[in-house]
Amino acid sequence: MKISLESKIETERFILIMNIGLMTALKDGSITIEDAENYLYSPYSAKKLEKLGIGKEVITLIYLGCELENVKSIIPHELINSMDDIERKSKELLRLLPKSMLPMKKWID
Repeated sequence: MKISLESKIETERFILIMNIGLMTALKDGSITIEDAENYLYSPYSAKKLEKLGIGKEVITLIYLGCELENVKSIIPHELINSMDDIERKSKELLRLLPKSMLPMKKWID
């Protein structure tokens, strides 16, 4: 499967929606932090998105996701707060982005 998005804003919307979904799945135990790292939360992903010109606020959320394993091992009582923070900030940024123009190209190629 190939995923393609045509604009920076649509890519940012997609990443923010992914953040919200990953945090929901992590909090309810559907996936592990390692799973989330494989999907999105890695320095590799952040660097690729930076090269695409994705906004600094969105990239910062990716890096916060990269730190979840450290939070879990060093200050486990803060893990839920860290996940809630990523989810809350993702929702705030998503609300600020312009809405998608319809009809839009489907993102699954």
